[in-house]
Amino acid sequence: MPSSETENKRSYHMCDLCDRIIIGDREWAAHMKSKSHLYHLKKRRRLDTDAIATIESQSISPGHDKEHKEKGPLRQNDQNDEELKSCI
Repeated sequence: MPSSETENKRSYHMCDLCDRIIIGDREWAAHMKSKSHLYHLKKRRRLDTDAIATIESQSISPGHDKEHKEKGPLRQNDQNDEELKSCI
């Protein structure tokens, strides 16, 4: 097989997804198309979408803000006055 001049047989590639070191451009191209790499890619995408769904489901409900507003904010001055009185 003739190799192209731009192809480097000693190039170093690290696939973080598969945790593999690939040496050579041709081998890297083959790895990117391999069943093992594609399996890890699909697995990562599935985990990412599950994580996003979990985060969205744990978001604060709209009623939570309403309850906080009804109670009203705590007045910092009142708290400071109470602390001063307790020290005297």
